[in-house]
Amino acid sequence: MAAHFLALRFRLLVGSMRQSPWTIVAVVVTVLGAMFLLGSSLVGAIAIRALVPELGPAAAVVAGSLLVLALTAVTVLIGTSDPLATERFSLLPVRVGQLRRGLLAASVLDAWVVVGVLGAAIGVVVWSTSAAALATAVVALPIAAATAVLVPRAIADLLARQLASKGARDLMAILLLVVILGLTVGMQLLTSGVRAIGDLADVLQGAASVLAWTPLGAAFDLPRAVAEGAWLEAGAKLAIALGTVALAWWGWGRLLGERLTHPIVLRGGGRVREGRLLDRLLPATPVGAIAARSIRYRRRDVRHLMNVIAALMVPAVVGGVQLVGVVEVDVNGSGLPLDGLALLPVLMAFVAAAVVQIDLAYDNSAFAWHLLTGVRGAADRAGRLLGIAVVFVPTLVLTAVLSTWASGRWELLPASIGAGVGTFLLLAGTMLWLGVLLPGEAPAPGSNPLGRGSSGGMQSLAGIALSVPVLGIVGAPCIGLAVAAIWIPWLGWLSLAVGLVVAALAAWFGIRVGGAALDRRGPEVLAQVSKST
Repeated sequence: MAAHFLALRFRLLVGSMRQSPWTIVAVVVTVLGAMFLLGSSLVGAIAIRALVPELGPAAAVVAGSLLVLALTAVTVLIGTSDPLATERFSLLPVRVGQLRRGLLAASVLDAWVVVGVLGAAIGVVVWSTSAAALATAVVALPIAAATAVLVPRAIADLLARQLASKGARDLMAILLLVVILGLTVGMQLLTSGVRAIGDLADVLQGAASVLAWTPLGAAFDLPRAVAEGAWLEAGAKLAIALGTVALAWWGWGRLLGERLTHPIVLRGGGRVREGRLLDRLLPATPVGAIAARSIRYRRRDVRHLMNVIAALMVPAVVGGVQLVGVVEVDVNGSGLPLDGLALLPVLMAFVAAAVVQIDLAYDNSAFAWHLLTGVRGAADRAGRLLGIAVVFVPTLVLTAVLSTWASGRWELLPASIGAGVGTFLLLAGTMLWLGVLLPGEAPAPGSNPLGRGSSGGMQSLAGIALSVPVLGIVGAPCIGLAVAAIWIPWLGWLSLAVGLVVAALAAWFGIRVGGAALDRRGPEVLAQVSKST
């Protein structure tokens, strides 16, 4: 039975690659990314072993615990979009034991599982300081690998029923996005705190001493206890590690049995209310109707809401990191210039404009209504741009005001607004055209907002890569004048004027050229964006 599940997973992978050549590109990029991550981890382990071997045990425990946590987060996120979800087998004559062994065997084709197992194996390198530690690490490797695979599976199935409602899934996705983006500032604060303490070894040893007695890190600390001859401690941690694996295996089986007999049904959201005020403010035309729908989706659809949150948090995170660095340097008796904070809207504009390209993909099969009702491509492009601009242009202006205030250079406000708004509309106009040729991917409506396609797929990455030269060539005068305004403030007004002109021309290009392309490729675009339905 395990072989059947492995073959099924392989056929699903091959089928998705045959369906779209972009899937092949995504698989290649994923493999290269995994190889880079594993290679970097191996280099780090070798460096620790050669340069600071005394930190090896603590580093192995902390890294192993973080590995289990990361795999748990990934497994929870993809649980509702897994093609081999338990509910798909509820009507088939499959027993719990067969299903459990089959899913475990099929996981060898899951990139995150392979990375987790190989990551646990890399930890053996740091234990090569003694024969006893190395032998124990090799013996304990299956336990550590089982912990990294089974614990995430059990926790994901435990939370699956609680995450069946749309509200719970949306809240979890938003919180996780905020946490991920906030970790950047958190790591900077942690680094500053460690430097203030003055001894990284003490911090690492303290964290490892706590994690080593938890289910997350017990298996990763066994070699140290054996090498030091602490047999009682080694026995206790072996019991914790084996108990964790046994409990996860048993609990996962119980949860699989429950899902087989009582399948989890994903539930939608609540009642949608009318928005009459918005309809009165916008024109009663196809452009106004599409813009109104786009604005409503930015609030009601968590997939769009997360894009807004990400665009808002990116400048906050970058600015927070720079401010933390300034405070840290000031403590040491010197200072760093804050003038660059005034240009944070450019970064926000880049993130916000990337959403324009995959806006069609979020419509999924609903885009068919645009074709059936005869909406012209130019009206579609103009409505989407208007709806997105109503949300992001005011936030860009507000970000410019706040970032200029943080920099202490109010004379840079025109440059900040010009560079931010000009960059956003320049890239948005480009993406209106590229979005027809490369519409990208998006999670299906009602599905996990952080599931398959949440990043837009390889087409989105290709669109971003193609837009960078446009920004570097067409947007160079606007951004260059904004940078020069740091030393010659009156150039900020010229940057604002140039930015508005570039923005108007880019919007016209995106609406006219992108609209004409959509008129020609409408059916092909519909077929591509509705593949996940």
